[in-house]
Amino acid sequence: MHEPTETLQTEKDLSTEEIKEYRIRPDKHIQSRKVDEALLQRAWQTAHRSAEMLYTDFGATQVAVFGSLAEQVRFSKWSDIDMAVWGIPVDRYFSALWQVDEISGLFKVNLVDFENCKSLFRERIQNQLIYIEQGKIYKVDRSGLFERISVERKKIGETVEKITARLEKIKTTPVEYREEIETTIAKNIVDCYQGIESIFRRIALDVDLHIPDGSRWHKELLSQMAEQQEERQPVISQETLELLQELLEFRHVFNHIYGEELVYEKTEQNAIKIEMLFNKISKEIDDFIDYLKTEND
Repeated sequence: MHEPTETLQTEKDLSTEEIKEYRIRPDKHIQSRKVDEALLQRAWQTAHRSAEMLYTDFGATQVAVFGSLAEQVRFSKWSDIDMAVWGIPVDRYFSALWQVDEISGLFKVNLVDFENCKSLFRERIQNQLIYIEQGKIYKVDRSGLFERISVERKKIGETVEKITARLEKIKTTPVEYREEIETTIAKNIVDCYQGIESIFRRIALDVDLHIPDGSRWHKELLSQMAEQQEERQPVISQETLELLQELLEFRHVFNHIYGEELVYEKTEQNAIKIEMLFNKISKEIDDFIDYLKTEND
């Protein structure tokens, strides 16, 4: 004889008090979850950039944020940025929408003409509004970005040291045992490039609020780092860009051919240059960090 199995409770099996408890649990979860501070910072940066553009280019008299970003604890990577605007002429409103979409980068921004809102919607968002003043600079806490860059640079530096040591070791290694060391050096070079790319992705996310996508994103990311942006100076020089483009090509070859097809001469050329390249990039990143710290003072 089988033991009776436990049946699932449905809403009709619950008391009124139990139903209320079940229905408020999602709200409790939202309130208790950890807010992604980096995501919030990116969203507020986007809102401030959009607001300044609306004031300067479209004559807005007032701009505010409402919705999940205003409440913050409800904001997640799936959230949009909801903004209300006053004073933009009717014939320029759709152009303003297009411009906001152009600069919003990582987020979808919903722009609402508050003065033309229906009364019920206006009443619903009235108490959520957080106004953004014209010319007000949003102070960004860059400590998380600086910490990530520091950790990644340390890992790259350790890998560069391994490459240098293996270049010396391979000189005295019998020919029949060299292939394994050659492949390891090649992998170390690729690891260095991917570490550098990781730093660039973080800068693209946290500073530019835009990261390339599509099949050419690796190349486009390098170009983005060498470009002068409205909000920042170039991260790397044109000379460094060219060196990294060569390294990106090597990474592509390594990832798409069999190990035995690697030409060691090409691996060795990149391995010999990697310490110089790492020192050069480190200097340029130090200069960029100093620039960010000055801009945020």
